[in-house]
Amino acid sequence: MNINESNVFERIAENANLYWPEFQLVAVALYDQNGVYLYNHPKFLSTDKPYSFLKWNNEFNGINTLILYEGYPTAIVNLDYYNEMESVYSIMVHELFHGFQYLKEENRFPDELAGMNYPMKKENIELRNRERRYLYQAGISTRREEKLDNMKKFVELRESRRKFIDQYLDFELFVETVEGPAFYVEFQACLHNSNHSYEELLETFSKGLIENKESSQFLRRSCYRSGFVICCLLDEFFSDWKEGFFTEEMTLYDILKEKVKHQYNEIKHFDISSETTAIIEEINSERKDMFTQFEHKEGYHLYLIGDMERAAFDPMNALVGKQREMHQNFIKILLNGREYVINQPVIAYYNSFNKLDKLHIVLPDKPVNKNGNVSIIGIGDMKGKLSEKDGSYYFRAD
Repeated sequence: MNINESNVFERIAENANLYWPEFQLVAVALYDQNGVYLYNHPKFLSTDKPYSFLKWNNEFNGINTLILYEGYPTAIVNLDYYNEMESVYSIMVHELFHGFQYLKEENRFPDELAGMNYPMKKENIELRNRERRYLYQAGISTRREEKLDNMKKFVELRESRRKFIDQYLDFELFVETVEGPAFYVEFQACLHNSNHSYEELLETFSKGLIENKESSQFLRRSCYRSGFVICCLLDEFFSDWKEGFFTEEMTLYDILKEKVKHQYNEIKHFDISSETTAIIEEINSERKDMFTQFEHKEGYHLYLIGDMERAAFDPMNALVGKQREMHQNFIKILLNGREYVINQPVIAYYNSFNKLDKLHIVLPDKPVNKNGNVSIIGIGDMKGKLSEKDGSYYFRAD
C-alpha cells in the first residue's frame, strides 16, 4: 500500500460530514512494525506532507482502537490487517468516530468485565438468537409494514430476556450504543467508496446477526452488528435521531424502543432448540480446550506472581474460565507502579475485579538473571527473584 499517494486522511476530512453530522476528526495513526504514519496530531504537524513519520513503539500494540497519544485522542489502525487502502479508509472512519465520541464526552460505555463473565444460559441464548433474526429481517426487508412488525417482535424478545440475565443485558445495550454508530459510519464510508448498492452492502454488514454460534461465542463483536442495524432502522423511520444523540442518557436500543411505541407482551413459554443446546456445549468445550492447549504449549512456562492490576486489555480477544482469563492478544498490567505491556497470549489469575495475583506466559527463551534484574523476552527487565521448579519458572517481583 502506498501511503504517500493515497491522500487517505484528506479524503476522510472532506467527506466526514456525509457519514455523521458535524463529525469532528481527532488524530489517527496508521502503523506496522516499520513505523507510524501519524495524521492530524497537534504535537506532530508536518509542513511538507500530511503526516509525520514516527518510529514504532509499544503504544501501537496490534489492534485497531483509540488511545491517548501524547495526551491527545488518537485512532490507531494496524496496516498488517489490510491489503488495500479502501479497507483502511473505512476502518479509519470507524476508529476516528471513537475519537469523536471522546470529544463529545460519551459515557455510555459497557462494563467489559461483565461482558467477559456473561452467563451462557440456554433460555437467554435461545431468545437472543430469535431476536437477532427478527432484527436482521427488519433491516433487510423492503416493505415498511414488515419492517415495523419485525422491529416489534425484536423488542418483545429482548424485553423477555432480561429476567434470565438481568444486568448482563446492559452490557449488550452499551456495546451497541458505543460500537453500533462506529460500525454505522464505517458502513457509510464503504458505501460512499464502493459500487455496491445500499441493499447489497447492508446485507453484507448485517448477515452476522443470523450466524447463531458466532453471535453467542463472540458476544461483544456480535453487538456491533445489532447496534449497526438499529442505527439503519432509526435512519429509515426517525431521521432526526442523531440530533442530540451525544446528550442522551438512553442506550441506542432504548431510543428505538421508545420511538416504535408498542405494547410489549412478555414471552413466558418457549422451547429450547437442539441448536441452542449444541451451541452452548460446543462453546464451553472449545473454551476449555483453549486453556488446556495453552497449558501444554511448547516453550518455557513462566509464572509472574504478585499483586498486579489489569490496566488495559483487548475485550474482543479475552476468554474467562474459573478465576482466570485468557488474553489472546495483549494485556497491560501495573506492577510496583510500573506499566508492562505483554503482546502475546497470557493467562491471568484474578481474585477480584482488576486485581491479579498471577500471570502465566509461555516464552521462546528462558528468563535470565541479568545485572540484578530478570530479563523476560517480550516484557523487559524486572526487579525480583526468579526460581525454577519442575521445568517451570516463577518470578516474584520485589
